Amino acid sequence: MTRDRVATGEAARILGVATATVQRWVDFGILDAERTAGGHRRISLAEVRRYIASSRKSDLPEPLQTWLECLLSGEEREIRAEMLAVRRHRLSWAQMADELASVLVELGRRWEVGDCLIFEEHIATEALRRAAASCASDLPRSPGAPRVVMCSIPGERHQLGLSLAELVLAEAGWRVFFVGEGPPPGEIQKLLRKLRPSLIIVTGTSGISRVATRSYQKAWNASAAEHSARLVLAGHAPWKPTPDTEFVQTFVGLSEFLNSTTFD
Repeated sequence: MTRDRVATGEAARILGVATATVQRWVDFGILDAERTAGGHRRISLAEVRRYIASSRKSDLPEPLQTWLECLLSGEEREIRAEMLAVRRHRLSWAQMADELASVLVELGRRWEVGDCLIFEEHIATEALRRAAASCASDLPRSPGAPRVVMCSIPGERHQLGLSLAELVLAEAGWRVFFVGEGPPPGEIQKLLRKLRPSLIIVTGTSGISRVATRSYQKAWNASAAEHSARLVLAGHAPWKPTPDTEFVQTFVGLSEFLNSTTFD
């Protein structure tokens, strides 16, 4: 198998369908494939991309298609304008952020199959990050606003979700300290003593190991309890469920948590 050809199982993973479905598509001529000497189907990545291009464009709802085109423009002003326009038609920034999260999933899929180049994805997400920060900075907050610290697991480079979460928090009146990549465990106590947050949000993806994730979670759990701060864990990292930790997977979920919780 060459680098530009994949087995039906890998093609199925990319397309988000069962392996048997891909095998039927090949047999029915929906997907072109070659056979190895052993009779196994091999599908070119170009053919997989062709199928996605022909099917996904029509399946993607028009608002999400508009979002995708806006992001791929890489123009911060256009993205900011679209964010504000969508927000005017939604009940909250949280709803806007959840809609945008669906677009980011589609952007990731297109990058995975080669319909979006790496530099295009980087430009799009960086422009979105700046646009989100700009929108958040425009939201008024009082001098005595409650404080929240946001960071990712060390080694986690995907922090766009935190940028969108900042919008949700800013709309709820919070003062946000965006740390970025989280500090080493030995600095957590110093950070909390200096910033005195009522809330801590830590995010991570499944790419970080279970051992590293849970070790870092343990450090935050202990420090949050000592400083009477609430801890929220987000993302798809292999977190460990604990009674003193809140888990959120959506921005609306974060908003609901903020509205239903009393903070010191």
